[in-house]
Amino acid sequence: MRHLHGSERKDLEKKVAGEYNTFRVYVFMLRAKRASVREVQKVLGFSSTWLATHHLKKLERLGLVRKDRYGDYHVVRKSFGILRLYLVTGRWIVPHTLFFVFVFGIMMTGFLIYLPQHRYFVVAFVISTVGLIVSVIETIRFYRLLPETE
Repeated sequence: MRHLHGSERKDLEKKVAGEYNTFRVYVFMLRAKRASVREVQKVLGFSSTWLATHHLKKLERLGLVRKDRYGDYHVVRKSFGILRLYLVTGRWIVPHTLFFVFVFGIMMTGFLIYLPQHRYFVVAFVISTVGLIVSVIETIRFYRLLPETE
């Protein structure tokens, strides 16, 4: 995903991330990679194809999707707004905090298995457990920030 700088990022944050349905269409496109107007309308539950077309045309003007000769739209991945807090891979949009879930989970498991007889075991175990709990909670909160697209 391409990271943006300065005015381009602020412009996208204001014109896309600040408008719920336009942002929903972009998040859907990030997951789908390619979609027709009818697919966008159906999946996102818009009342008409006009609404889907409106948001796709807006994203096209901003350089976030491009239309092919068959009428399908293809996403152009860019990182702006809250999307800077996520890793976009394939159909998955994963919060960066998921990395900490794995790290603290491995640490906690390691302390349980290998160091129970060590004198600092309790401290290390408590710190890794608290880290795991906090990172799981934050990861869930980040998932809830993304608009629903399906």
